[in-house]
Amino acid sequence: MSRKIADKLKNAENIPPLPEVVHEILSITSKEDFSIKELKKAIEKDPLLVAKILKVANSFMYNPYGREITSIDRAIMQLGTKNLVPVVIGLSIAGMSDLAGKRFNKEIFWKHSYTCGHIAKRLAKRFNLPEAEAFTAGILHDIGKLILYIFFPEDYERALKLSEEKNLPSTEAEKLVFEIDHTEVGKLVLQQWKLPNLIIDVVTHHHEPSKARNKELAALVNISNILTRITGMYYNRDTLGVVLTDSEGWRILTKGAAEEEVEELVFSVFDDAEDAAHFAEIAWSK
Repeated sequence: MSRKIADKLKNAENIPPLPEVVHEILSITSKEDFSIKELKKAIEKDPLLVAKILKVANSFMYNPYGREITSIDRAIMQLGTKNLVPVVIGLSIAGMSDLAGKRFNKEIFWKHSYTCGHIAKRLAKRFNLPEAEAFTAGILHDIGKLILYIFFPEDYERALKLSEEKNLPSTEAEKLVFEIDHTEVGKLVLQQWKLPNLIIDVVTHHHEPSKARNKELAALVNISNILTRITGMYYNRDTLGVVLTDSEGWRILTKGAAEEEVEELVFSVFDDAEDAAHFAEIAWSK
């Protein structure tokens, strides 16, 4: 099965393309010197994206004082250019879940993904790691699940059932059905999309951060994924039964921490889940 999957996904025509506006914004922000005007020009090519960005910029998570923002250049400044790439990616790819059909639980999947992204961004600031990259990797960490469901819905339903019946993490259930798991598929997809190597590395190794080149950022997404479950946002059994302080990510990132710090982290994430749910609703609005 894995050869069949790899062959199918390696054909660029088979994988849903990343919207052109994302590539354009990645290109602009990769330069040392770029302007708000360039970003505005790129975003305005997609009127639906403009409307969604304005909604995000006016939301409580980015605009707690409620000063109305009606122009895209002001919205960019309100979000901050560092946040723009993950926000645009998050808003642009939600529509891909329509390709998976009605059985795919779009709401739970994206709320989980966006919650993980928001928590990763919060923790990145705490641990002095790059916030934009943490946010992006958090949003994309499970993209391989969506792609597997789009191409092999019956088989993925079988993997979900196996995970539930045998009390298995999703990666183990996926390997039993596909001989490959969602992290490997995620790597193939992000390579096709030509996303930065750092993001690909973290998404590929978010369940085993010690194997990543950037172990700390992968560990951060690993922890964020576990904390996301605490908020009630989870698609299946990725981190079932995992104790945060026993996780590989926690050991790498904290190198041992007091119990009070664990409690502080747990209680800090609930606002992120609320913000992420609102973000998800904006992302898949038409």
